Amino acid sequence: MSAPAPVDTARQRRHLRAAVAQRLLANAPEAAAALDWDLLGQAPVWLALGDAALAAFERQVGAVLCAPAMRLWIDGRRLAAARAAVGDPFMQALLAQPDLPALDPGMSSALRLDAPEHVGALLQSAGAAVLLASLTPGLLHAAAARVLSPALTLALQPSRAQALIARARQLAMDVAP
Repeated sequence: MSAPAPVDTARQRRHLRAAVAQRLLANAPEAAAALDWDLLGQAPVWLALGDAALAAFERQVGAVLCAPAMRLWIDGRRLAAARAAVGDPFMQALLAQPDLPALDPGMSSALRLDAPEHVGALLQSAGAAVLLASLTPGLLHAAAARVLSPALTLALQPSRAQALIARARQLAMDVAP
């Protein structure tokens, strides 16, 4: 699993716009119709990922969010499920990182990861909620919400969400083969 690469050149920005437009046309055509090329150019790189890559990145971002709680797990089945969801190298790198601030109690209860069979889905949903929280309200946010459809809504400041995404991206790049 690799992290989305940053967009540096004009060619990459055009490719990003086209990829985001394709994703939105396929998943949320009415939302896509409301966006112009300037808004598409402001889209985050992760919105242009293919379905499998986006799902993997969502799980990685969710794991970064849930890392303080996961460090406390002693249940080998839950840990194995998390490793399967994000990949063993990513999980090892994540658990080796210093702790982020603990989640507030309301968020912690929404992110309970008790059953091993639900770990992957909850990490993905939490990651999708973080990705969505990173966008400011507006047309692009509304379009992304149609694509991501997170089962959770998290009260995160966009800056905190962006920091979690950046940490997940960096960890994924660090462990990429």
